[in-house]
Amino acid sequence: RRFRRGRYQSTTKTGQISPYDRIIRHYAQRYQFDWRLMAAQAYVESRFDPNAKSRVGALGLFQVMPRTGRSLGFTKLADPAQGTHAGIKYMHRLLGRFDPDLPLQERVYFALAAYNAGLGHVHDARRLARRLGKDPDRWFENVEAAMLKLSEPEYARQARHGYCRGGQPVAYVRHIQEKYEAYVKLAR
Repeated sequence: RRFRRGRYQSTTKTGQISPYDRIIRHYAQRYQFDWRLMAAQAYVESRFDPNAKSRVGALGLFQVMPRTGRSLGFTKLADPAQGTHAGIKYMHRLLGRFDPDLPLQERVYFALAAYNAGLGHVHDARRLARRLGKDPDRWFENVEAAMLKLSEPEYARQARHGYCRGGQPVAYVRHIQEKYEAYVKLAR
């Protein structure tokens, strides 16, 4: 609501979403993502605060865990350029963990959910979706429904990676998708 009211006017005049658009555009292009999607993810992760730190220790615009950052070659995650590069590179790596024969948009949703909850939980949700008679290759109303069930003990016990607070990745993907749709209308 605040975005729509508070930033709508200035964004439509300038075409700018954040002070970090140039950096986000650069790395999104490098890893072949729509920069507005990556901007939406940065907004959801940190509200565009490069100094953001989560209670579990994730840092920067993309809230990358230090260990993950180091594995990707980054140590200064609060630096907007390094943090953005690390977050988008990690998204690219996650995207590559899903079958390239799947539609790209579905792989992006799965990668976003994995960014939030972990790759293992997304694979568990896809397997559960299949068992529930849902399409394991579609996120909305299918794998997302199975992801929600991973927080229920009867399903969590059967999952390889156990319990997952499934509501978090579900809300995360939806929030990013909504932001992305708004950003597509506002910025080129």
